[in-house]
Amino acid sequence: MAKVSLRSGWPAHVGVAVGYALLYLAVHPITTLNWPIHAGIRFACLLLFPYRFWPALLVGEALPNLYEVLPCLDSLGRNWVMVRSIPALVPIMPIVWWCREKMPPFPAKRLVDIKALIVCIVLCSVGGMLYSTLAYAMCRPFLAADADSVPLASIQFLLGPYVVILSVVPWLVMAKLDYRPGHFREQLRQTLSSKLFMDTIALLLPSIAILACLRTVVKDPFDQIASLAMFLPMAWLTLKHGWRAAAVSGTIAILCICLPLDVSDKLQTRAYESMVFVVIGVTCLFVLGARISAQLLQEEKERRSAMNVQRLARQTMQMGEQRMRQTSQALEYLAGTLHVTNSRLLEQMRRIVPNIESHAFYKQAMAAQTQIYQLAESMHPLTWRERGLPAALNDTVARALDEAGIAYRCEITGRGFTRLASPVLTVTYRAACEAITYVTSRLACSRVRLVLRGGETQGRRWVVIRVEGVLEDTGVANAVYFAEERKRLGTKLGASGLDISEMRDNVGIFDGALHLRSFKDRLRITALLHDASQEQEAQRAASHSAAPLRLWVK
Repeated sequence: MAKVSLRSGWPAHVGVAVGYALLYLAVHPITTLNWPIHAGIRFACLLLFPYRFWPALLVGEALPNLYEVLPCLDSLGRNWVMVRSIPALVPIMPIVWWCREKMPPFPAKRLVDIKALIVCIVLCSVGGMLYSTLAYAMCRPFLAADADSVPLASIQFLLGPYVVILSVVPWLVMAKLDYRPGHFREQLRQTLSSKLFMDTIALLLPSIAILACLRTVVKDPFDQIASLAMFLPMAWLTLKHGWRAAAVSGTIAILCICLPLDVSDKLQTRAYESMVFVVIGVTCLFVLGARISAQLLQEEKERRSAMNVQRLARQTMQMGEQRMRQTSQALEYLAGTLHVTNSRLLEQMRRIVPNIESHAFYKQAMAAQTQIYQLAESMHPLTWRERGLPAALNDTVARALDEAGIAYRCEITGRGFTRLASPVLTVTYRAACEAITYVTSRLACSRVRLVLRGGETQGRRWVVIRVEGVLEDTGVANAVYFAEERKRLGTKLGASGLDISEMRDNVGIFDGALHLRSFKDRLRITALLHDASQEQEAQRAASHSAAPLRLWVK
């Protein structure tokens, strides 16, 4: 056990001892054989308090324990008083210490290992049972002849504390995991608006209340069926929300089934059956909830990892687009400079060579200048930069298709284009160019129709692209005539010649989808993209608000 300093912070130790003693005395009147609530308080204090406060807890239990035990010297005997004078905290302390050191229930600040917690609860319940059984064996000669035997009483001493610990400790664990100083109102608001709270109020409480009332009205064996039916909504809630749902529903089931049992010193057989049934059912729900929570945590990690990959892909795509735009502007500046230089040079050469326009040097210079302009236009159209996406789709794309001998029609409808994020507009243009390049790769494609529609649904902006190529056998001859221009169409549009799977991956970066449909006389590509900036802001806000609640289960 870690070294404990008793000299430092002695007021805190005194406060812990006094507070624990008062709490022990307060719960003693409501403690029964099947509901020993002090067992849950004892276990929770040892589990959550630092080691340095354990001596204070021991003192806080020893004094009220002696106050309650000494008056029973004449009625229960000296041996029982000697055993019961030892606080029940003593046999539990080494068990909790071993669990905290060897298989800690709290491996990290906001992480709880439910399996380790269940094992610790079972071991502490067994330790408490041995302690109580020994004390009961000491006083057995002083009891009536019809009193429970020692083995039968040991079952009571095991089930009662286990049920109480199982119903009290998870709530304290949840409070430990969720507590953030100075954010009580915010946490309370999040709890009341959580799906677990709403499902508990709307489904769990009404169903268990109805079944509990039915259990008290009907006779055997239908009351056992009603008890069994209580676990159906509990299991559904656990499958949906994990171990926290098991903690909430398990406590409610324990209160409805165990508290109404006979609280006399001698429990009946049916009471034993009910308690065993509750213990097994709630424990299984906790184990199942731990597995479900682990799966939910893994899914959350995978989702966040996918979000990070998406964000990185968007940033990479946007940075590449910015480089292309800068390169296009640099090429345009170079072409302009080359044009001015060539003009001055040609003016000087005209004095020497009158017909310089027909010379090969002049043609090569003009061709080089034109190629630079075309390269700059293919990388990032000037129309796009100056007049936006609709102008680029109507002018730049139309001019490239017209030069290739393909009829083109562009329809832009909807609203919200001006509010779309820049990366979305970029991917929209590139996806349209890739889709046009793909459908025009068919020789029979003679006409292309592009439909662009933007909109907003429940505050979420989106854009739909539909590229449809009309396939006509009569257009093959025209395609052969413009074969060279059709080959250069992808270069003019700045397309990379992606296939359908690659285009679908690009669209998927923005939570979109792409579909290809082939008809007898046409080929259609449809793509849907969402505004990534809005999604990132919403997800960032949700992850920030849920940050302290993420790591619950190992």
